[in-house]
Amino acid sequence: MLVGMRASFGTILAAFALALVVASAEPGQATEARCDAALAAGNTAGQPVTPPRCASKDAPLRIQGSTTFNAAILAANLAAIERMTGGTLEIVANKSSWGLLALLEGRADVAMISAPLEAEIMAARKLAPKLDYSALLEFRILTTRIAFAAHPSNPVQVLPIETVARLLKGEIANWSVVGGADVPVRVVAVKEGGGTVAAVRAQLLGDVALAGDAVRLESANHVLKVVAQEPGAIGIAQLGLIRKAGLREIATDRPVEQPLSYITAGQPSVRVLRVIDATRFATVNDGD
Repeated sequence: MLVGMRASFGTILAAFALALVVASAEPGQATEARCDAALAAGNTAGQPVTPPRCASKDAPLRIQGSTTFNAAILAANLAAIERMTGGTLEIVANKSSWGLLALLEGRADVAMISAPLEAEIMAARKLAPKLDYSALLEFRILTTRIAFAAHPSNPVQVLPIETVARLLKGEIANWSVVGGADVPVRVVAVKEGGGTVAAVRAQLLGDVALAGDAVRLESANHVLKVVAQEPGAIGIAQLGLIRKAGLREIATDRPVEQPLSYITAGQPSVRVLRVIDATRFATVNDGD
């Protein structure tokens, strides 16, 4: 009888503790707090418990979004991040805006983007205007540089950034205007929803679209393949990819920077915070 009373009293105390922990947790940490507190409650009562909702703690953490983020950060550091956090990451690399939609629709736990959050929200709103974007939080991992690729035969090597913007907008339609050959300018970029174009738009173009005859492709690798074949092309891509492809970079007087960030819907859980910290550490120490 006394043992039964102890167990019941312990269960009541554990349930009260569970309510306090969950109530005090941040929105994004409530589920994790509920899991930890529920497990503790089961142990206190002498009856180990594994609540169904806690199964997600051992499931892969779903990260979706920017191919640029994935290529620049996760591709080389995924094993190290998983080792440091003790968990598995499930990566879906597509586009920054698609990552935001997956996050807000519950199909991802974290989004990865490669442009300022405000620019990515604008792109995502065009696809899903009724979603609530107000709770999104940005966690910057690093900043890389966007550059402008030209065909190896193009003699133009340096241009003011304002002139590059006019080329991209179609205001300058022939390379001869800026000291090049008499060849039409052909802008090549990834399709809408990608972080690279979003970053260029935010820093150079404003509300003006790319040239009307711009070639829009699925990925930066496709962009650079076209630039390598088209004498009049100017392509938008990460500097590292341009150099790797052996293409000419048009130098400018001002860099166009591309932030690479994780995005969460509300305050991140402890598990997500560990992944953020591990990613930053792995990125800083990459190659050491």
